[in-house]
Amino acid sequence: MIDPLSLPLLSPAVLVPVDVTAGLAVAWLLVRPRTRRTWWRWVGLGVVVGGGAALLATWWFGDVHDVVGVAPTLVDRVWIAALGAGLGLVVVGLIHTRWWRKAVALVAAVVFVLATGLAVNRDGGVYQDLAQALGRETVPALADAGTAPPAPSASASTAFDPTLWSTWHAPADMPTTGRYGTVHIPGTVSHFAARDAIVYLPPAALVADAPALPVMVMMSGQPASPESVVGPGHLVQTLDAFAARNHGLAPIVVVPDQLGADADNPMCVDGPLGDSATYITTDVVGYVTSHFHVATGPRAWTVGGFSQGGTCSIQFASARPDLFGSFIDVSGELGPSIGTRQATVDGGFAGSDAAYEAAQPQAIMAVKAPYADTTAFFAVGQNDTRYGRIMTENSAAAERAGMSVTRYVSPGSAHDWTTATNGFAHGIGALYPRLGLADSVQQP
Repeated sequence: MIDPLSLPLLSPAVLVPVDVTAGLAVAWLLVRPRTRRTWWRWVGLGVVVGGGAALLATWWFGDVHDVVGVAPTLVDRVWIAALGAGLGLVVVGLIHTRWWRKAVALVAAVVFVLATGLAVNRDGGVYQDLAQALGRETVPALADAGTAPPAPSASASTAFDPTLWSTWHAPADMPTTGRYGTVHIPGTVSHFAARDAIVYLPPAALVADAPALPVMVMMSGQPASPESVVGPGHLVQTLDAFAARNHGLAPIVVVPDQLGADADNPMCVDGPLGDSATYITTDVVGYVTSHFHVATGPRAWTVGGFSQGGTCSIQFASARPDLFGSFIDVSGELGPSIGTRQATVDGGFAGSDAAYEAAQPQAIMAVKAPYADTTAFFAVGQNDTRYGRIMTENSAAAERAGMSVTRYVSPGSAHDWTTATNGFAHGIGALYPRLGLADSVQQP
């Protein structure tokens, strides 16, 4: 029996039937009732008013007030305008028509909304299936995902080996792919109420006498969840592909929840919205070091993320070079934000302008500079002009602060999960030599 929650929302098998049904609904609604001689005049008015109102609303909420933090793409605007025009046609079909025509119009309205939602979702690559759209967890617990990794001996070294790629010899019984699953990381010190994290263990971590591997802490954007990084972000596929080319070597990756809920944004600082910074830098780091055989020292630890998670990565890496020696910032913001400056200061910093200013990555870098050994990887979508400007500013500041900077532009994408997927893949590949996992940069 097919699980309806596994319905693939990005598949043509779902998109095409819905779009065809929407087209048929339009054709049916355009048929003139015999009793409506002025039908076409009303149809034209409904389509123009509906489409125009939708475009105006998109501009007002998306461009002027920036309610979701990302400007609508051309695809968004076209589909939302089409939805408005379609709903205008529906309204015309409800006035002075027979009951069955009203019923068809109402069904058409549902189809139009569904088609638009699927199209916008596909453009951003946000939800892979119905379960994700409904916020249902589909990743199993790590304990249920396979055999637990062998525990290292008490004398096993945790020293970082920058030449691990040349000294590691994969045993014959090593799995061909890594495994991943959810774990609960309690906010023991921070008291931050986080959702379950996801941990990826590469093949080299699943054998006896496994080497001490480097660590990556990767974060989603907002609104999203850790599952978004391994779903729309395709992180596991990326890591398995790199591991397959490098004798099972890949970083151990933890994807924690720095948000608390999809709609929340504590901005990766300690403040009125929750001590998210302490959760990541103390509780998450402590959990990883105590549960897995990982290498120690900042050279072995990377922090990264997409959008809000990218902002968090530059915040943490610039503030804690003693903890994170590298970071991957994919389409991050200039700094922590929950909207306007005043809303951010009031909501996240208890009204303190000084605390807000001190939390900005460029301010942190100016204070901490020069950085002795920090590598920064910045990525952005080619069509993302807003975050492209931000990447230019933050990456220039990182260079001035003494960091080693690499920039990557994802071709043909915008502020979406395609950019995240490409940015993660190129960023991880660029760090392979630094992490001791290969002798050269790995191309996805």
